[in-house]
Formats: sequence, C-alpha cells, structure tokens
Amino acid sequence: MKIIYLIKYGELMLKKKNRRFFEDAVIRNCFAVLRGHTVKKVKLFGRLLLETETENEAEKNAVTQKLATRVFGLSSVSPGTSVENDLEKIASECIAQARKYIAQHSPRTFKIEVRRPYKNFAKTSLQIASELGSAVWTEFQHLEVDLNAPDMTIRVELLQDFSIVYSEKHKCLKGLPVGSSGKVGLLLSGGIDSPVAGYLAQKRGCYLNCVYFHSPPHTSAKAKEKVVDLARKLLDYQTKMRLFVVNFTESQLMLKKLTDEQYFVVMGRRMMMRIVNRIAKEYEFKAIITGESLGQVSSQTLENMHCIDTIAELPVLRPLICYDKEETVEIARSIGTFDISILPYDDCCTLFLPPNPNTRSRITELEREEKKLDIGSIVEKAVQTVEIIDL
Repeated sequence: MKIIYLIKYGELMLKKKNRRFFEDAVIRNCFAVLRGHTVKKVKLFGRLLLETETENEAEKNAVTQKLATRVFGLSSVSPGTSVENDLEKIASECIAQARKYIAQHSPRTFKIEVRRPYKNFAKTSLQIASELGSAVWTEFQHLEVDLNAPDMTIRVELLQDFSIVYSEKHKCLKGLPVGSSGKVGLLLSGGIDSPVAGYLAQKRGCYLNCVYFHSPPHTSAKAKEKVVDLARKLLDYQTKMRLFVVNFTESQLMLKKLTDEQYFVVMGRRMMMRIVNRIAKEYEFKAIITGESLGQVSSQTLENMHCIDTIAELPVLRPLICYDKEETVEIARSIGTFDISILPYDDCCTLFLPPNPNTRSRITELEREEKKLDIGSIVEKAVQTVEIIDL
C-alpha cells in the first residue's frame, strides 16, 4: 500500500523568489531525518509530497512522528492515500478511511473538507465536499454533519494528477529549515538554558556547532559526557554536528590568581569570547549563540552583557533573552534535554564563583584588570587544547 505524506510549509510560503532555496533545505532535512526508511519525493505543488510503500502501521507512524517533531520549516504532515481523480474512487476511499477512524475513535459527527488547488474538476470544492459527505453519511447514517467542530474530518486534496485522502493532520515545528540561516557556534554548557537556546536557534534556520569549556580536574569526565549527550539531543534536528571542547582550567586559574574576584565571572565570559572568536574565524561561524536570559544571574545584566559583547567579533544572539526560567524548563522538558541538564555534574561556569560578583561592570574596570594578564598567551594556549568531537 502506498502512503502519501502531505507536508505543508509554514513561513516558507512567504519567501517568494528565495522560496526554492528554503524548499531545497527542508527537503534535504526531511530525507536526512528519514534515513532508514524507503521514501521518495513525488512532486511539489506549493507543498511537499513524500511517498512510502508499506503495510506496516508502525512504520507509517514512525515516519509521521519524525517529520512532525524533528524537521523545522514544516507546518503540518498528513499521512494519506493517493487516489485517481475520479469522484467515485475518491468517495470509496473516504468511506474506507471513515470506517477505520470510526473503529478507533467512535465519532458522532463528521465533516468532509476539500481543497482544489488545481481547478481540473468542473464542480466547486463545496459541491464535491457535499457529494463525498453524502456518500459517507449513506454508509454511516448514525453520524451527523458538523461543519464547525466535527469529531472526525476526512480531508481531500484534489491535485493535478491524482488526489489525496487523509484523516490525520499532525502539527509540525514550523520555523525555518536548519541550515538556511547559516552556521553558528553555540556556547553549550551542562545547564538547562544553553541547549534550549540552541534548539530555538535551529528553529530559525541556524546550523549548530557547539563549543564547551571544560575545566579538568575541577570538572569531571561525567560533566563532559553530559554535554556530549546534550549535543546529541540537538543533533536530532540536523544532519551533522561538531563539538569543540576547550580546556579552560589554566584560564580560570590565572583569572583567580591575578585579578579582583568581583570581576571573575564577567572576565571569564570575555575570555571565553576571545577563544570562541578564534574558533569561529577558522570554522566560518556567522554568529555566536548563548543561553543568557536578562537578569537571571549576575553576569546577565545589561551592563555585564555589554562588556562581554565588546569582545565578540560576530553577532551574539540570545534566544532566551526575555524568557523566564519556567518557560525555559518547559521547552527543555519537551525536547528531552532537561533530565540530562539536571544531572549533578558541575561545569566550569559554577567554579570559583565569588561571593559578591559585580553586576554593573564597566569596560574600563575590566580592561584595567586584564592588563594584569597575558591575554594573548592565555587564549593561544586554550585554542591549542581544543578537542573536536564529530557527532
């Protein structure tokens, strides 16, 4: 049995002359997610049609679930059946799908919804819907018609060469296809926030590479494994990913030894940004993504974030800037990163925290403290420690 997956786009439809670029990106991502399934593209009708040939209900559900939950840029996915453009055959398929739906859900009301993007039928969409609805009601006379809030909706798409009949419509992630906005670097820690920031960046078309700052022996191998696991969760939404692991121990020890501790957190972030600048330049990142939220901790005041941004050589994007913690946790739970993030393995951001960090740093004060350090040497040594993990 051939199953047609009718996939509708979200904001891709608004891209006009550039729409083909976004369509190509979303098609690549669909096939990447569906590796292991025998799927072929049928045709584009201002929507994407994919086809599989299977009688396995579990496989149909697996394909639908992957498209709905792992591909950005899609608005909805509906597994259905292709039928010749013959109203009698379309009516027969509507009855077959209604019978199956009734057996599973026991609806009391129904509706037939017809779309006719190609006007190759003489009758209007409403006329066809009425005719098909009459055929279904004749077969199942216990049902009542409800055009506003039916228990069961059978949908028909009348296309140029064939029609599609379906009763399921699954919402998708929407957004833009991963890769359409370019390659970025995510500052990934073991906490709750940064994986969610990466996910939201992917939703806007960003292709992630992750940078993790590790401080052995103060942070354990388990902490590093946790970050690798978080990166793998984000890998679900794109084809490949690189994780850059930076040994940050010496950098932190030098900051603690030589500088005023009230500036330690912001100076540490500035040092990270210098190191990320080097990685970004070599690997052609277009922006840096962080998990910062305005006012959440001492380093995330407007003044401190400004001090960090002055070091950046690329745009610094903060998808969570106006989210509160509960909103972030809700997304983390939905994408499966929360339970990993709360594992009790500290990362470098929790080390050497001063009792009274400065929340209103000034660049002049930070530059005065940084003169006590050999910044170039510290950055160079840290860059030389980078370990690349290809996921």
